[in-house]
Amino acid sequence: MNRTQNPTGTAADTDSPTVVVTPADILRGAAYYLEEHGWNRRNYYAEGYKPFPPACVAGAIGMAAFGRCVDLLYLNTDPRVDREGLRDYQRAVDFFCTYRTDQMQIALDTYDPASGDPTPEWDFDLYAWNDHAGQTAEHVIATLRAAADEYDRTHGSLR
Repeated sequence: MNRTQNPTGTAADTDSPTVVVTPADILRGAAYYLEEHGWNRRNYYAEGYKPFPPACVAGAIGMAAFGRCVDLLYLNTDPRVDREGLRDYQRAVDFFCTYRTDQMQIALDTYDPASGDPTPEWDFDLYAWNDHAGQTAEHVIATLRAAADEYDRTHGSLR
């Protein structure tokens, strides 16, 4: 749930009126968003599908963080963007990119050129990774969930 929505009761996992949103929460929300509304390439959001359009990985993370379509190119200048959502978005993107970089390094460290297998993906750019010709919605969703699990594992979450 986006913090701008009005919950009907308190969160199940807290007695505090403040709910802590972790990058793992946002990344899982993005994966769920893509499952429900579809995946997109080359644009944050597919045109003509508002209010819940198919989205690229960055757009899905944005939907999970803000609860609506926002212009991700101009986040810092859009007065409608809440600062908590912006922080949640940036932390989730940062962790997702770090996770992918770590996974790419592991793949390269264990890669055997003599195997005949294709070279592991090596793309630091989130948008190029999303838009790669061989990319699939299933892989994007699985990577979002794996990154969320890694966040929980490395940050001591009870989930």
